[in-house]
Amino acid sequence: MKFKPTTNAVLALLLAVLFPAAALAQDQTVKLSGGNITLAEAFDQIEQQTDLSIDYDAASVDAGIIVSTPSEKGSVSDIIARLLDGTGYTYSFNRSHVIVSVRKIQKQQKPAEHTVTGEVLDRDGQPVIGASVMLAGTSTGTVTDLEGRFSIAAPEDGILRFSSIGYKSVDISLNGRAVLSVTMPEDNLYLEEVVVVGYGTQKKVNLTGAVDQISSEAFAGRPTANMTQMLQGAVPNLNIKFTDGRPNSSPGYNIRGTTSIGQGGSALVLIDGVEGDPSLINPNDIESVSVLKDAASSAIYGSRAPYGVVLITTKEASKGKPTVTYSANFSFGMPTAVPDIVSDGYTFAEHFYTSWYNKRWSNPSTINKTMEFSTSWLNEYRQRAATGNYEISVSDGSMGSAGRWVYFTEGTDYYDVLYKDFAFSQTHNISLSGSDDKFDYYASMRYYDNDGIFDTDVNPESYRMFNGRMKMGYQVTPWLKISSNTDITRSKYITPQTFGENNGNV
Repeated sequence: MKFKPTTNAVLALLLAVLFPAAALAQDQTVKLSGGNITLAEAFDQIEQQTDLSIDYDAASVDAGIIVSTPSEKGSVSDIIARLLDGTGYTYSFNRSHVIVSVRKIQKQQKPAEHTVTGEVLDRDGQPVIGASVMLAGTSTGTVTDLEGRFSIAAPEDGILRFSSIGYKSVDISLNGRAVLSVTMPEDNLYLEEVVVVGYGTQKKVNLTGAVDQISSEAFAGRPTANMTQMLQGAVPNLNIKFTDGRPNSSPGYNIRGTTSIGQGGSALVLIDGVEGDPSLINPNDIESVSVLKDAASSAIYGSRAPYGVVLITTKEASKGKPTVTYSANFSFGMPTAVPDIVSDGYTFAEHFYTSWYNKRWSNPSTINKTMEFSTSWLNEYRQRAATGNYEISVSDGSMGSAGRWVYFTEGTDYYDVLYKDFAFSQTHNISLSGSDDKFDYYASMRYYDNDGIFDTDVNPESYRMFNGRMKMGYQVTPWLKISSNTDITRSKYITPQTFGENNGNV
C-alpha cells in the first residue's frame, strides 16, 4: 500500500517528463486477484505487474474503501476505470504515472439575464390591467400597470407566463427577445360561463346579485324519490319544508326565513322558464339549480317573486356523436327509531281510561264509534285478561247498548304489524344525446320503484314513478332555431288506509 503526498506526485511528474517511458502506460495489461479488496491493495497489485506508479493525495482520496476487482485480464486503463466506477474519483495518465484525484463537479452556469419589457393587451387592443407576469419555474414575477405594461428580469431562453382573471393563460418563449407584445384571449369557460338569473342567462363576470347555483353533481347517484329531497342542505338559506314523509310529497320552498306576517309565502319555482312542480322532475335531467335571493328578482317576475325564485335548468344535447348513458341504484331502508309501545290490550285500555278521567273527570264513552266504552266493559275486560278469555260477545245491555258487538282484544303490537323490517328501492336512468351542425337532441327515461315502509295484507305501501323527457332543436338559419322540450311523468302511490274511523291514514 502506497500513500504518496502531493509533493511526491509533483516530483514524479517532473521525472516522467525528463525520462519518457518507452511504451504507452495505458496499453499494459494486468490481472487482479478478484473479489472484494481495498482500493490501496488493488493499486499495489497493478504496480507489481507493471512499471507504473499510482499517485494520489491521501487526504482527499480514501484508498481504504472496498472495491470489487475483476477476475479477468485487462488493460490498465480499463481495470482502473472499473475500480474507480462509483467512487467519485477519476484518473489520468502521465507517462509512467497514474494520477488519482477527486472528480470535479462542474457547476452549472446560471444563464445570463436581461430585462424584458412589453405590453399585455386583450383581443380588442385594450390594455389588461393587473395581469400576472411570471417567470416559469420560479417565483419571480410582476404585474402590468394601468397601461398594460410590464418589466421583468429573465434569462434569454426563459419562458414568461401571462395570466389574469377572465383570460386564458399564455406562455411565451423569449428566445433572446427583450420586447414583447402579448395578446390574451378571453377565457370563455369563465367569462362566458352563464348563471341562470331570469327567463334568460347572465355572464358570470357581470353577475352582482345574491345568487347561489349548484350543478348536476349534487344530484348524481342519489337514491331519493325526488330532486327536492336532494336540495336539502345544498343551498345556503334555502329552507325546504315537507308536510309529511311520503315519496310524492311536494314541499314548500322558502328563502330568507319569515316572509310576511300571517300569510307567509313560498319562492317561485321555474323549470326551463315555466312554473312547475320540482317533485315531478327526473333528477338526472337537471343541469343546474339557481336560487335568486334578493329583491331584484321582482324586477323580472314582478309581484310573483317577492319571496325569491328557484330556477331549474335541464340538460342540453351533448356535442358530437350520439352518447348513451345508463345508471342504476339499489338501496335498502329501515326504521331507525321505533317506539316501545304497550301491546297488551287491557293494560292499554286501563291506562287510557285513567289518563282521560284524571284530565276530564268523565268517562270516554263517546270517543269510539265502533264500540261504546263503559266502566262495566273495562271491569269485564280485566277479568277476561286474567283468565285469557278474549272471545267476542254481544252486549245484553249491561256493557253499553244491547245488541252491539263487544270486543276484548288480547293486544297487538301495531308498529310491528304496520311497519316492514326494511324497504327496497331502485332507480334506473338511461339517456341518449348528440348533435351535428344543425340538429341536436336529448332524450332520457327514468324508472323509480320504492316498496315503502308500511305493510298490510291488502294494500302495502308502494311508489312507482316513470319520467320521460325529449329535447330537440334544429338550426334553420343562423338567426332562427326551432326547438321543443317535452316532459312526461307518470306515478302511482299506494298507501294503506282505514275506512272505519274518520277515513284517516293508518
